[in-house]
Amino acid sequence: MNERGLIDWIRKRAPRFGEGIEVGIGDDCAVYRPSRGEDLVFTTDFTIEGRHFTLPDYTPREVGYKAMARGVSDLAAMAATPRFALISLAVPDPDFVKPFFSGVFSHKIALAGGDLSRSDKVHVDVVLCGSVPKGKAILRSGAKPGDRLYVSGPLGIWKKRPKPRLDLIETVRANAHAAMDITDGLSMDLDRMLLASGVTCEITAAPPIHRGATLEQAWHHGEDYELLVASPKPLGKPFHEIGIVVAGRPGSPLPPKGWDHFR
Repeated sequence: MNERGLIDWIRKRAPRFGEGIEVGIGDDCAVYRPSRGEDLVFTTDFTIEGRHFTLPDYTPREVGYKAMARGVSDLAAMAATPRFALISLAVPDPDFVKPFFSGVFSHKIALAGGDLSRSDKVHVDVVLCGSVPKGKAILRSGAKPGDRLYVSGPLGIWKKRPKPRLDLIETVRANAHAAMDITDGLSMDLDRMLLASGVTCEITAAPPIHRGATLEQAWHHGEDYELLVASPKPLGKPFHEIGIVVAGRPGSPLPPKGWDHFR
């Protein structure tokens, strides 16, 4: 199938759940009309063969699912509702395209456009747009002394098919001063939140550990796709309290030994 045929196939099967999309796949740009009283938030992520996945350990469908999940997790961290995606895909084999997009479509998020190209290896760039009520985006920079630190689930196991915590966005929006998703290791992401907020913390409990993982992996492994939340209010299940935010030299008392692309 040629490029035009693939684009037609994608357009016919892309989820049509995107309120506000005035112009979608098939034009030079998408047109999105936001609702009154909402802010739009955007995130972008690469998913690259040999860096984020290997073939044939992943099927094309699994690559498509995970490429989307990475960005959806970012939206969940800001308590944002997904609105649409733009996806650029470069592949060596056009047979990769259809099952890849089947994985993308399983998230049931509108696809408003993107690009297709050929490459020696698979490269994916996903841009996601979400929305929050005006002024209600939850940032990583809002943690305050006295906030309790929570994680939303057990950590330490690399997830081939992660589940972004969209189920928690209402709780996060109503209760959090700060939040971010845990993808580069809890120790690394905790340090980022505390630095951004200009505070430090006291660790009061170990994080919950995924079955089969070690405490070391729970702190430093990454690819967890759970949420780290700073809240002034007690949070019930599925949240687990691990510490308290205090004033002091910004940053974590633990060494940030998580994932760094350039380390």
